[in-house]
Amino acid sequence: MTVEQYTVEYSMNYSTWTAVSNVQEITARVGRTGLQDTFEPSGASIVIRYPSGFASPISAFNVGTWIRIKRVGAIYETWNGKIRNVTVQWGKPYNYATSTGNADYVTLECEGALAEWGRLQGNNATVVTANAYFQLADVSFQGSLPVGTTYSSTTSPTVGASTISGSYAEWLNTFAATLGATIKDGSNQVGVYTKDFVGTLPVSFSDAANNATNQVYDELTFDSLAADYYTRVEINTLNFGTVVVTAAGATAPFRTLRISTFSASVGQAQDLGNYYLGIYSTPSFGISSLSCKAEAQNTFALDLGYAWWDLPGYRCNITFRGTTYYMTILGCTLTATPEGSRYSYTVIDADLNPYLILDDPVYGVLNQNKLSW
Repeated sequence: MTVEQYTVEYSMNYSTWTAVSNVQEITARVGRTGLQDTFEPSGASIVIRYPSGFASPISAFNVGTWIRIKRVGAIYETWNGKIRNVTVQWGKPYNYATSTGNADYVTLECEGALAEWGRLQGNNATVVTANAYFQLADVSFQGSLPVGTTYSSTTSPTVGASTISGSYAEWLNTFAATLGATIKDGSNQVGVYTKDFVGTLPVSFSDAANNATNQVYDELTFDSLAADYYTRVEINTLNFGTVVVTAAGATAPFRTLRISTFSASVGQAQDLGNYYLGIYSTPSFGISSLSCKAEAQNTFALDLGYAWWDLPGYRCNITFRGTTYYMTILGCTLTATPEGSRYSYTVIDADLNPYLILDDPVYGVLNQNKLSW
């Protein structure tokens, strides 16, 4: 059994990094736990023994200091963000002769870049009608909030005009709902990925195979969620009123999903409503979560070959009792101590992201996969 090791570093300027010693526990989370959830800032909590902190406190442990977590031997960072709160627990006894408190601990509560979007108010800043790429660039410039995206300047869909009446994060969530996009958080900038982004992970999950390309899990949950079943979608377009789309054959009382958007036209809103009906109009029962112990792996690959914070939105394969299920990762949590670490994932069936990829053996199956727009 190999226990994975992690490094925690801090920086005041994002260029010079200093390692933190005596780390006792790391917990981190990224993404969402449910398909209906809004995108919230990622976060991490780091517990550190602080024996000399009373006499010689680390002055950098303040709100706004950069923190990054990385698994030893990994290519990519596990998570990246800033300190949002510092709590010190002073223990007993305290050695006055050596100015040492062996039972003293400091906890760093940290947040991802999306938190800055949430704190900054738009004060009714205007966003003009433009394609998605240019709207993101404009909002990023207005708020001095860095953003990365898979939208391009030439092929992005048009998004309608809006005002940022609340926080920039509220605006970004409505922007994402308008396009079915995924917001990623856990690096030094927020990421916005297109709804049809298909990332190929080199590592799968299995209940039997345990090697470099198959990570074994010890907990698996199947679920049927009422929150993921709707027969009518109401799109509040902001500029064109409310557009209603109803599933074929559905009768009252309807299970209604209400979404606020910046749709650029009634037609775009109708397409969006049909897109969401394609996701939600058929009740489903499937895998909703799984969990893996790092030290149970013959070869560690629970970051699935990528940066761990970047995993939400990627497709993954899960083999359970001889059947392979094609899933999309919604969110991830990590808990690590000197004794071991655990990685957990919330997932949805890949069919809940409707698109058809021609010639693809998984996403190009006739009468099974669905068209997007």
